[in-house]
Amino acid sequence: MRLFWIALHCVYFVFAICPQSAFAQGSLEQFERVATGKIKSPALQELSGMVASRVNKNCFWVHNDSGDDAKIYLIDSTAKLLCTYNLQGVSAVDFEEIAWFEKDGKHYLIVGDIGDNRAKRKHIKFHIFPEPTWKAGKSERDIVDIVSISAIYPDGARDAEAFFVDPLTKQLILVSKRDFQAQVYTTNILANANFASNNTDKPLMLKFETKLPLTFITAADISADGHHILVKNLTNIYYWKRATNSLVASLKKAYEEIPYKPEPQGEAITFSVDGETFYTISERPLGLESYLYRYQFLNK
Repeated sequence: MRLFWIALHCVYFVFAICPQSAFAQGSLEQFERVATGKIKSPALQELSGMVASRVNKNCFWVHNDSGDDAKIYLIDSTAKLLCTYNLQGVSAVDFEEIAWFEKDGKHYLIVGDIGDNRAKRKHIKFHIFPEPTWKAGKSERDIVDIVSISAIYPDGARDAEAFFVDPLTKQLILVSKRDFQAQVYTTNILANANFASNNTDKPLMLKFETKLPLTFITAADISADGHHILVKNLTNIYYWKRATNSLVASLKKAYEEIPYKPEPQGEAITFSVDGETFYTISERPLGLESYLYRYQFLNK
């Protein structure tokens, strides 16, 4: 990460640690954090997104942000790199988030090329493909069956690093990054039976929904049962329990802060497949060490 952006992160720290209004409702105290592994592969320097694998037991999909090619990586629970997957036919601008969803009994991954530090991009892209099954001994593979969907914001370009897909409704929910009040946008394209027909350069329009009293959001995820939501920035993790069928309505409710020790540049978060734990991981700015951390819910 360039020194300019490191300095900019410091500015955002000031806002991130300030009181976040009446939305905050204390913290969830019953958590235990354990480092399950250390990032050692030189290929994993700027990890920005992570999601638990549904078809590869005890594994995670991760990716770097701007500067890397169109690739995702499979790591195990000790943070060991197992395999590199190349997204064929995809040109990466700034991969910032990866999520999962299930449709017609099949597991999919969706990679968000949504980074836009200077809010200049004409459109962003989501790349969707069936989740690969890794076979031991394979260190590099290609992904060719990819649907790419372009999207634009209704109120002008902006930077974003966080989204997830509601497992109950298939609604995609995106949270912006650099707004002083994070903006929430949605699209229902994945709920359509023919979402693959949008594999064109004609962009769909995201829908603005609401604002959150948070800033510099870098990651988000939802549990597989659709009842628990996590959103994080570089210094805090925020938690919501689903209050209604509408996730947007739930995000308008009070959140709780989860005790969190900031990582060197922690930009990724994911629930485990069973929802009993969640994990975080960090970039390695200036060569600092990065670990895969597991957070255990002790009060469930």
